[in-house]
Amino acid sequence: MNGLQITKSKFAIEMINITKTFNQGRIIANKNINFKVKTGEIHAIVGENGAGKSTLMSILFGIYQPDSGKILVNGNEVHFQSAQDASNHHIGMVHQHFKLVNIYTLLENIILGAEITRRGFLDKKTAERKILALADQYNLPIKPNKLTSEASVGEQQRAEILKLLYRDNEILIFDEPTAVLSDNEIAGFLKMLLDFKKQGKTIILITHKLNEVKAVADRVSVIRKGEYVGTYEMKSTTTQELTNAMVGYKLEYFSNKTDIKPSKKYVLEVKNLTSKHPTNVDLDAVSNVSFNISEGEILGIAGIEGNGQTELALMLGGVIKPSNGTMILNVSDKEKIKIEENSIKKLYQKGISHVPEDRHKYGLILDETVALNVVTPQIDEFPFSKFGFLNFHEINNYAKYVCTQYDVRGTGNGQAVARMLSGGNQQKLVLGRELTRPHKLIVMVQPVRGLDIGAINMIHKKIVDDAKKGAAVILISYELDEILDISTRIMVFDRGKIVYESLRNKTDRAIIGQYLSRSALDANKGMV
Repeated sequence: MNGLQITKSKFAIEMINITKTFNQGRIIANKNINFKVKTGEIHAIVGENGAGKSTLMSILFGIYQPDSGKILVNGNEVHFQSAQDASNHHIGMVHQHFKLVNIYTLLENIILGAEITRRGFLDKKTAERKILALADQYNLPIKPNKLTSEASVGEQQRAEILKLLYRDNEILIFDEPTAVLSDNEIAGFLKMLLDFKKQGKTIILITHKLNEVKAVADRVSVIRKGEYVGTYEMKSTTTQELTNAMVGYKLEYFSNKTDIKPSKKYVLEVKNLTSKHPTNVDLDAVSNVSFNISEGEILGIAGIEGNGQTELALMLGGVIKPSNGTMILNVSDKEKIKIEENSIKKLYQKGISHVPEDRHKYGLILDETVALNVVTPQIDEFPFSKFGFLNFHEINNYAKYVCTQYDVRGTGNGQAVARMLSGGNQQKLVLGRELTRPHKLIVMVQPVRGLDIGAINMIHKKIVDDAKKGAAVILISYELDEILDISTRIMVFDRGKIVYESLRNKTDRAIIGQYLSRSALDANKGMV
């Protein structure tokens, strides 16, 4: 093994009395946490959004330095000043928020800092063969030479996982790695973790999906509001017990029991909609799609990631224009507008809300305050501004209201920079903004991505309440359970087309699963 010699120890990782604060001590991310991971185990970390899980692992990976406490790796005390220091100790991390260079290809991002050279020249062919072998072995399909800026969120996530695998690290940290993977890909990923365990590697898994924890973890540690709650043996602990430990009370799961009758009072009419593929001009991402959605409906669109759902959402949100077809928004009984002929600002004013798949790229101004991010779509409207002057009193009050209603934590009363929020709290910020402001249609892609169980429950209730108030909801999700839990009507997308449609009360998981399985099989064949 190259690099540092790893000594034998019962514990691969020991984090002792770790405290970390931000914003000059006003935000406590970790408070006196003690955390130990045995060598060769799969150890899960669970907790609510903003509980301090990612911060703790960022300290372990050298991105942050603790205010106090110490870290031992394989029994030896370490003082990491950078991620490179952690890497030198054979620690690798897949981050919840991607660490990719947009102008590089996926391959270039994967090998960055660990390039293979031959006679002084970069050997991309050897690197590509290794990446494709790993992708095939662990069912993580990828096109290595695709530009990162043109890759979907799912493709970027897979590149992050492959980046870690490519480096042959011994201690592996995964922060919400399956958030945008399909069921088929998740199964491959979990198998990969078990294979790594057999190879003697030590794995730390941050996830909100307790079924994944139950499937692979040996032990699980719970963090709540920045403090260590306890470590549990997974074989003798139920998911309900973990849930209760995470939130501090007994959580009742929510599902939508409301069934509505189809109405002819359409909010949105989509006719013959077509969009070219973003990277292959010979293909359509969305192909001749037509559908309508009525007031009070929750239209769930299921499908394997990469089958045109992203492009559909971006067209409905006004971000990209179709190559053919029309999208008609019925603003009122007397007013109709064509979405494709109007600006995003105009669409917002006429009643479209949009929760994008990529919250960083389309949902937030990361280096602005939470308060300004809450009012971004309405910042030039009364009461937030008048005669071109911002009313910070109204902006701050409204932001506090939204953040309270949606339990957005770590906001510093709205003055914290959006970039500093945890991923889950960033997501709740976008959801709160889009659901709170007036709208007739809301388009949501992966709305509960990265949220904890309590937050998912809360968001699902608010989506259903939104529909009950008369909004039309388009829910695009790669989580079939989510589609089945809250949709009133379901469509399945495959290769840019609608291949199945039914009211929720006239279908079931088995039927929908058949269509998704066909798509998954075709996707895998395409990678061979």
